[in-house]
Amino acid sequence: MLRRALFTLAALVAALYLGGGVALAQTVTVNIDFPFIANGQNLPAGKYSAEIPASGPVILSGPDGKRVILPVVTVLGRHDKDADPEFVFDKSGDRVELSEVWPSGGRDGILILATAKPHTHAVVGGSNPRK
Repeated sequence: MLRRALFTLAALVAALYLGGGVALAQTVTVNIDFPFIANGQNLPAGKYSAEIPASGPVILSGPDGKRVILPVVTVLGRHDKDADPEFVFDKSGDRVELSEVWPSGGRDGILILATAKPHTHAVVGGSNPRK
């Protein structure tokens, strides 16, 4: 009887934990009008979606159905009140690399690439996009 109660309790805790993680996941979509690099892969311009889970890597899906796994470097604290999703790119010479994904709703961002050398940024989405 005790074993059955413990098993039921463990199953309930697991269901609540997994259900909470799914509820915190978010998918954001933006149209990127230039080719870029994400996790070392060259990608064409097009409509991209990023699935941002509560924890773990970001999954980027492109116009051709290709998926790229983007490991999380760190979570970035929200520094503005922009509620729209943003993709931020690091630009160095001709190289344009996806570096940050910011979900909608004012949630914190995800750093997926830290560029140590001098670079500029391009921002797609958000209330103040710039290239």
